Amino acid sequence: MNVQSYFKSLSEELHSLKDRVRNFMDSPHWLTDGEWKESVIRYFLKRNLPRTVDVGRGFIINGREASHQIDILIHDNSKPVLFRDGDLVFVTPDAVKGIIEVKSKLNSSNYTDAIEHLCSNANIMRSHNPLSKFAALFSFEVEHDNNETYLDILANIANTPRKTIDFIALGDSTFIKYWEINPKNPKRIYYRWHSYQLNQIAAGYFFHNIIDSLSPDSVFQNTEVWFPSEGKEPYKDREICAKWCKNET
Repeated sequence: MNVQSYFKSLSEELHSLKDRVRNFMDSPHWLTDGEWKESVIRYFLKRNLPRTVDVGRGFIINGREASHQIDILIHDNSKPVLFRDGDLVFVTPDAVKGIIEVKSKLNSSNYTDAIEHLCSNANIMRSHNPLSKFAALFSFEVEHDNNETYLDILANIANTPRKTIDFIALGDSTFIKYWEINPKNPKRIYYRWHSYQLNQIAAGYFFHNIIDSLSPDSVFQNTEVWFPSEGKEPYKDREICAKWCKNET
């Protein structure tokens, strides 16, 4: 199987589904622009994620504070919820596996707001058992001012380990990933974000990295099925060090 072709077809399917849903949007009583795009991403995730997790939206509450509303909240379905009504859930941090912010279109200005919002939620999510939880941002479109600008903004706001943002998809082709371990030297602590230019397949990498976060053993045993054999590194265009890396490497 050509995984790269599959990634491209996945991105095309995502946009086809988005366009089909948009055709129903004439009714003033339907969902807002942001809400229906969130529902498209939730559909994609529910179709492929393991049954051990639920995909919804809602809030994280740790007894001292509550998160902002989270567009996509992935939680362990073996843990209790504080409240549930359809996709809307209130959960404690220990139940959370990952959170995703969804945007229609980003530029360097509203990207800053999105990163601040996501970092705030990630900080609460990681207040209990911080390991193996991810925070991610998905935007259907992006104004490409400069990838270096997007990395600089990310590193300045995600300035503590608890605020780390793991995956970002900016439009069809830009993907950003946080590496705690050096991808070329697994024995070296790294703490850097890489940005990649992946022609029309950023969505594929985004979704499959989320699957990898939730089921790392299965993905590791079947890497050739989940990711192209040449990997992402040949397509890296920028990198930036996390604020804490110089103190810990």
